[in-house]
Amino acid sequence: MTELGVFLEAIAEDLGDPNGWGAPVEFRYSLALCALNSAYSLRGTSAAATNVLAKYRSFRSTADTDSGADLLKAMDSAGGPSDFARDILRNESKLPGTNRVRPEGIYEGLSRLAALKTPVNNTEHLRTAVAAGDTSVKAAWLSVKGFGALAWSYLIMNAGVGTETKPDVMVQRYLSRVLGYGNKLTPARTRDLLQLAAAELNVEPRDLDRAIWLHESPSK
Repeated sequence: MTELGVFLEAIAEDLGDPNGWGAPVEFRYSLALCALNSAYSLRGTSAAATNVLAKYRSFRSTADTDSGADLLKAMDSAGGPSDFARDILRNESKLPGTNRVRPEGIYEGLSRLAALKTPVNNTEHLRTAVAAGDTSVKAAWLSVKGFGALAWSYLIMNAGVGTETKPDVMVQRYLSRVLGYGNKLTPARTRDLLQLAAAELNVEPRDLDRAIWLHESPSK
């Protein structure tokens, strides 16, 4: 049996009917929440990211429709990214591989998106840029120290880009296990298999990614 065939059998056995998978995490109208969740999900727990979003929602009644500029202004009003992390979010964890609190990277990333030739200030702008294949937007986000490929995937998936996947540790672990590869399956191959399986199942790759993540999550 092919890799894809084995994977599809595992999906049917472990995940069940796609109609019962539930909705993916999405903040369709808030680039602010997308950015916060993207940065705080990097090598962090789901509970920590959820708590950060709750803190921001308490601070900003308009959080669910806040633009990138709104989040930048919120940070400025708190005294800057570091003070915002400490006093508002109550989370001073660092971006992976850096000594910078996560809002510092968020501030830099949102500022770079806003400064593009075609500015990206909200989720509609972001989805439009992705659909148009505008690589400058991805490059701007990934230029932030501490942001890697998953930071971009988290951002656009949260914004409503259903064709994207994020082959993180848990998703790679699942595929490696069901295919009998130990820990040798690469992120690129993981992404390919997610795309292929999603097409076979007639679901969005983002939905399959989320279903696997939930299956593997210790908090499920």
